[in-house]
Amino acid sequence: MTARNTDTKEEIVRIGTALIKSHGYNAFSYADIAEQLQVRNAAIHYHFRGKEDLLSEIIDQYIDLYHSLDKQLKAVGASATVTLEKFIERYSCLVDANSICIIGSIASDYNTLPVSVKEKVNQLVTLVLKLVEQTLTAGKKTGEFMFQETPKTQTLLLMTNLAAGVQLARITGKKDYDTIKKAIIRQLKGS
Repeated sequence: MTARNTDTKEEIVRIGTALIKSHGYNAFSYADIAEQLQVRNAAIHYHFRGKEDLLSEIIDQYIDLYHSLDKQLKAVGASATVTLEKFIERYSCLVDANSICIIGSIASDYNTLPVSVKEKVNQLVTLVLKLVEQTLTAGKKTGEFMFQETPKTQTLLLMTNLAAGVQLARITGKKDYDTIKKAIIRQLKGS
């Protein structure tokens, strides 16, 4: 694949990701991407035969991103608090961009996704939950966190609050998201 083709493929993924996070998977078509790139739909199909292939690539990139983030944080010996702050920061950036998380966006279209893509979505969700649960478990062990629930339950509470907070911020504003974020940290710290 030439550099130009690689650049085009990366742009398709970038635009597809932005459209999913702003409008949802079912709310855009290849025509929307082609219009932004000023190419024909066939140019999109050259790289991704169908929309599910594009979504699969996007999910793979998020899986790689979370593996990379985990590896980087472990390499520098980041504390559980710092690690959790990095996860939360990803959601804060979404609020700043008036966007929502890829998982939250895809979840609303989940029942209409092809089985192969559902499996990838499940892999991504499982990975994110596992990484957060490991962080909470480590933080509880070191005394950084003092929550009462099991690490699994606390992970579910934390992630649903962050995801819902990002969506709510589109309507009520960043201030409410910041309130949720601070409450999560306070609750975990036992203060």
